[in-house]
Amino acid sequence: MVVRTIVHFEIPANDAERLSQFYGRVFGWKFEKAPMPGMEYWMISTGPQGQSVGGGMYRKTDPNDGPRNFVLVERIDPAIAEFKAAGGREVVPRSEVPGMGLSFIGADPEGNLIALWESTRAPPPTPAARAAPRRKAAAKKKRRK
Repeated sequence: MVVRTIVHFEIPANDAERLSQFYGRVFGWKFEKAPMPGMEYWMISTGPQGQSVGGGMYRKTDPNDGPRNFVLVERIDPAIAEFKAAGGREVVPRSEVPGMGLSFIGADPEGNLIALWESTRAPPPTPAARAAPRRKAAAKKKRRK
């Protein structure tokens, strides 16, 4: 079985400024308005990059909007098929977030919202990968001596 993890969360808000102040005060989270065409959206930083799950806050579009988690999948289309075959239903069809990835929002058999996410951006390099060019250059320099 492939392990799939939560990589993003979203919180709907009637008053994003007031709610972001609440979360900032309670948890120390940082908020930054994001350039999202057609909607008001704020990115949420919950801690150091690579060591925490980031999120977003958007203006509620429906009184029943609730928080949702985005689960990373390798390929969204087969994951959607698997989700539906297991008893989930589509709430928001597969859509593209330009330059970032593909999303699908569904409801589990009890009606809880959950989203699938396929990233189209390359993941940030690991610390080992960032150090590799330095090690290679050091080894090359050593061979020249």
